[in-house]
Amino acid sequence: MKVLSLTVGPVRTNCYIAFDESTREGFLVDPGDDAAVILDAVRKNSLHITHILLTHGHFDHILALPEVKKATGAQIGIHALDAENLNSITGSLYARFCGGSGFIPMSPDFLFGEGDRILAAGTTFTVLHTPGHTPGSCCFDSGEVLFTGDTLFAVSCGRVDFDGGDPAAMQASLARLSALPGDRACYPGHDRAFTLGSARAENPMLHPFGR
Repeated sequence: MKVLSLTVGPVRTNCYIAFDESTREGFLVDPGDDAAVILDAVRKNSLHITHILLTHGHFDHILALPEVKKATGAQIGIHALDAENLNSITGSLYARFCGGSGFIPMSPDFLFGEGDRILAAGTTFTVLHTPGHTPGSCCFDSGEVLFTGDTLFAVSCGRVDFDGGDPAAMQASLARLSALPGDRACYPGHDRAFTLGSARAENPMLHPFGR
């Protein structure tokens, strides 16, 4: 599986396009903005996008959702606890950061929860419910690749001071990720990619979990 990273939108959110290089079947993680850029990458790589997986429902991870959904017909999935944010200008933080106009409500095609398995681009991902940044924040884990959303970054973690944020839940989620067996390539919602091993060694938010 190949993973392309696009940095989109006003707060430089990472949108990922992951695909099987032989079948050209792919999926998106967090189409945060700049739909034209995302769709251009899909076209240039001749991809058939089957899923749009959302790590959580904040505005900066969903702004391109309406256009991308229309263009690809892909199935939108999100955790049940964050699904309401797709049609809420307050829950998505859109009103706070973007104002009150221009928001396009959306509905998911399916909901997922802890332990669910999603087969996309020939790879099976397990849903890890990792609340803290939002109640329905999730990571997607294949055992080799981990999409961490705004839960875990290379040397920090997601904010917990927005509505729905929970410092204790975030601490538990970080401990869980740190305790995953082996190593993984990690693709976060912002900033650079990293490995779980490097995060255990370098991310102060994982201490004492990783030492």
